[in-house]
Amino acid sequence: MGDLDTGDKTLDLSGAKHDVWLVKVPKYLATKWLNAPDGCPVGKLRISKNAGRTEVMYSMNSNLRDPNATSADANLSTDHKFALQGSGGQCLSVFSTTGNPKVGEKRCMEGRVVQKVDCRPVVSKNYMQLKKAQMIEASRPKRITKQLSSVVRTYKPVDITKEEREYKINKKKADKSVRMERDELQSALFKAFEKHQYYNIKDLKDITAQPITFLKEVLKEIGLYNNHTGHRHMWELKPEYRHHSKPEPTQQSDSDMAESP
Repeated sequence: MGDLDTGDKTLDLSGAKHDVWLVKVPKYLATKWLNAPDGCPVGKLRISKNAGRTEVMYSMNSNLRDPNATSADANLSTDHKFALQGSGGQCLSVFSTTGNPKVGEKRCMEGRVVQKVDCRPVVSKNYMQLKKAQMIEASRPKRITKQLSSVVRTYKPVDITKEEREYKINKKKADKSVRMERDELQSALFKAFEKHQYYNIKDLKDITAQPITFLKEVLKEIGLYNNHTGHRHMWELKPEYRHHSKPEPTQQSDSDMAESP
């Protein structure tokens, strides 16, 4: 807020007596005016009377034409008609500011709007060619399908940084399983098979956190690999290592037995 409060707050009203026109111009003409060098005339106005009505014609300065212009710019209409519309009962003014707001800027009133003007190009051969070029440009698709003569390599290898390389090496080391003693692994397997009779090799690897090659080596000593339907590709303990006992048949009491007639 401190920066906004600095500077002169006075308003120079010496230009309040000036009458100005508010002109609406086509986009291509406004671009030409904005790109014109400072102090360079942008055209001439011809004001005449026709049957008591004021007619205003604008001719664009030839210096605004680009010698290397495209076909559309080459057909720019140089003559334009100013359609006077009056002020419409509105009270409009033009103001300007100069300087840096942080250091101090000057505010001036440049004049009062007494006339609204619509700048329209004169319909001519050049103008029709300009509109045709604009319509062709607007109808042209922004994306064009192009047939390639060679394979485009979309993947470009990127060299990893030193920190990323060290992180991957350390992560790989951490993921390596620490090999147990054979007796410890057998005990871990026996404990697992106390819960379930069948396991696949992936589940046993997750439970014991041992390399698959070492795990299979121990399983071949104490287990059987099933190929039959129902538990295909799963391991179970050999009969001599199993603790799963078959349920004994229940005996019915004499009172529960039905007597035959």
